[in-house]
Amino acid sequence: MNTLPQYEHAPTPDELLEEYLPLVRYHADQLMRRTPDSIEIDDLINAGVLGLLDGAQRFDDSRDVQFKTFVSYRVRGAMVDYLRAFDWMPRGLRDSAKQMQGAFQELEQLYGRPADEEEIASHLGISLSEYRERLNQVRYMSVIHFDDLPIADNQGDEYSILETLEADPLLTPESQNTMLEFVHQLAEAIAALPKRENVLITLYYYEELTMKEIALILGLTESRVSQLHAQMVLRLRALMGL
Repeated sequence: MNTLPQYEHAPTPDELLEEYLPLVRYHADQLMRRTPDSIEIDDLINAGVLGLLDGAQRFDDSRDVQFKTFVSYRVRGAMVDYLRAFDWMPRGLRDSAKQMQGAFQELEQLYGRPADEEEIASHLGISLSEYRERLNQVRYMSVIHFDDLPIADNQGDEYSILETLEADPLLTPESQNTMLEFVHQLAEAIAALPKRENVLITLYYYEELTMKEIALILGLTESRVSQLHAQMVLRLRALMGL
């Protein structure tokens, strides 16, 4: 049964922190690897703690979701919301990210396959080293998780997966169909990723390895893995038309 951790009474904030602070620190450490130097890890941890406490209040043990899984979403979501509150990405870099994403989309349609780095760089009219430097610059924009990807409703408004579940916890048939369509679209987009990016997405999001651990597995530098992650996010969003 997916209930809150077993206590003789309703868990206090201190008891929740004692049990789940390592989880909060884990997510903070993961996000810190892809955030600007101006972000302090203690601020991320504080945001995550608020997400943990909020998640404990919102948790519904009648749904087929484990408590740890649910609060993990809430913790990371709170941290991502905190990061989004900062306007630390200059407009020029946002435009650069959109330009790169557009290049992925155009070349995918042209070739019928994922474009490689050299092709993207050539399409943008820049050198390979300049292209990789752009990836370094926009990698902060790739602070996303699958639950943060947007789902559009019938009116064209966008919501994250988590927001959809919270707004409609019983999952009406219409909401269920929207979720299933989105999951199917996401699965197709992931399957279309180049092999190395597909491995990266599995190791990082499913196996929850750090960038450093992934670098050791792939035989790359941590910086290169970070570039590939940024590229994977841009490609994935292009494949899904986001």
